[in-house]
Amino acid sequence: MDSHEERPVPPAPEAAASEAAAPEAAPAGEPQAGDGTAQGAGVAPEPTLEDLQAELEQQRRQAEEYLDHLRRLQAEFSNYRRRVMQEQQQAASRGKEELLRALLPILDNLRLALQHADQDANAVRQGVQLIWQQFEDFLRAQGVERIAAVGEPFDPTRHEALSTAPASEAHPPNTVVAEASAGYLFQGRLLRPARVVVARAEEAPEAEAPAAPPAEA
Repeated sequence: MDSHEERPVPPAPEAAASEAAAPEAAPAGEPQAGDGTAQGAGVAPEPTLEDLQAELEQQRRQAEEYLDHLRRLQAEFSNYRRRVMQEQQQAASRGKEELLRALLPILDNLRLALQHADQDANAVRQGVQLIWQQFEDFLRAQGVERIAAVGEPFDPTRHEALSTAPASEAHPPNTVVAEASAGYLFQGRLLRPARVVVARAEEAPEAEAPAAPPAEA
């Protein structure tokens, strides 16, 4: 063997020690040991007792605010309803006052007619007619209208038949012959039907049947 053959040179002691101390490289994509980003990733921290108590206190305050708002609304609605009822009662009272005030002149004329009842019969008659006319005008001003009856065709929606009478040339069948009491409408609605007598058609007498021929012996 050739004495001049080259032999491999051993590494230096410092290089060997550094290679032994170096950790192995981790595969690509795997977290290395000691990396804090991999530990606890995506996990929220658990709430503490203080956090839960604070949240509970916040919810309690919010509930009290809602309850206080609801109580205020109830009080406002109660006041509104009471005010509306009072206004309705006052309006009804004013309407009654106006109605009674309109009736007072009629009452005055009736009293005057009674005071002169034993003095002049003609004056009493004229006074009663005046009172009747005033009362008719008062009803008309209130929206009350008298229903036409005598001579009109019988209308079951406005007339109430008390009885019937034979029809005539002046009063054809199914027309009103007489009026027992007047009927009235209030603003187009039936207030009271007129009580009337209605004409009826006379039934034709039945023809007598011919006598039967005598039986043959």
